[in-house]
Amino acid sequence: MTGGTSNKKIMIDLDYIAQDTSFIYPLYSEEGKLLLKEREVLSAARIKSIREKYGPRLYYNVPENGENGISPGAYRKAFNDTKKIMDNVLVTGKFSPDAYKKSEEIISEILEDLNKNEKNALRLLREMHSFDEYLYRHAINVGLLTAFLTKKERIYGEKELKSVIIGAYLSDVGKIKMEKEILIKPGKLSREEEIQMKLHPQLGYNILKVLENADPVVLQTILFHHERYDDEGYYNLPYDTLPSSPKIVSICDMYDALTSPRPFRQAYTPAEAMKIITNTIDKKYDRQLVKDFINMAGKILNNSQNFFRRGDFCMLNTGEIAIITDFGRWDVLSPKVIVFARYENSPGKSSIKFFNTPLEIDLEKDLNRKLDGIIVHDNLILAIKTKLKEKKMLLEYLYSSIDE
Repeated sequence: MTGGTSNKKIMIDLDYIAQDTSFIYPLYSEEGKLLLKEREVLSAARIKSIREKYGPRLYYNVPENGENGISPGAYRKAFNDTKKIMDNVLVTGKFSPDAYKKSEEIISEILEDLNKNEKNALRLLREMHSFDEYLYRHAINVGLLTAFLTKKERIYGEKELKSVIIGAYLSDVGKIKMEKEILIKPGKLSREEEIQMKLHPQLGYNILKVLENADPVVLQTILFHHERYDDEGYYNLPYDTLPSSPKIVSICDMYDALTSPRPFRQAYTPAEAMKIITNTIDKKYDRQLVKDFINMAGKILNNSQNFFRRGDFCMLNTGEIAIITDFGRWDVLSPKVIVFARYENSPGKSSIKFFNTPLEIDLEKDLNRKLDGIIVHDNLILAIKTKLKEKKMLLEYLYSSIDE
């Protein structure tokens, strides 16, 4: 395989790749045989042919230090500058106008680097997870991801865009006013500790609001970034009445928190994090926000792969259970599925009713059915597979073996 010590080998799985996808790098077999040139389209026939000859796993090389984007050196500079700002606030108890100005400069640098090469900037969110100081790194990552999403959404002017990103970058600044033991506690928080944790948006708001001409967009973004679609956020505020900026920052905050190692758990992979976020549709986040996040950033953050695969089970908004057979051409969250069962709830009991005749559905065309989540519980997956095997249904889509 081409490349040397300056390259990094990345694996992709064809079962997670939609047809007509192309990559900016050449793709190789595990043995190093060139299978696709750069930007060559992976048609359905090509995917099938490669899988039959070489298996589902392909590889490509990327430069360790990135290309024309935010280099690790630039990332570290932003990180170090952020650390100085936060440490100063911790010592003085105040967020000075100079600190705010420095924050603006950091955001300007992030935006400039994003303009150079957005994909390489986002790639760092996968690869730059080696810092110990979680709070500082988290601030940079949430700022980066929010910058990407807000730029793609194109709903803000230049000044407001910068304000939203500063709000994202400073969204957790209130945590530096909390007891550090709570932030690094490896176990479950007590009721009293949970109450203190939920104060951090208000603490951050209090730090920033004393500044002369405090930006209301920044303040709103910090204060409301933990509210939820079901109105059960930190302060139980009506979601529909909130501005859009804290909603965007909230989903970026959740993604980076999930993919970062924490004292109480290991980091989730990008694919696992996006499944978790998808499974919060109409609970923590509204459907459109999840759809925007997944479609704009999902494949970039997950090495150009979908976060689910053909053969995965999913839930629909109708209560139906389906198996994913192919990916949507325009919308990642609207795959082609075969519906084969439905959840039935009765007082004190829920069960799954399997249909006699499965129904093929294209969710991009069916206006009544929507993806509500990917089924991830192993026991439920095994029970569904076992029942399908007993009924001799959809066996060609069940990729993993079933224990006898």
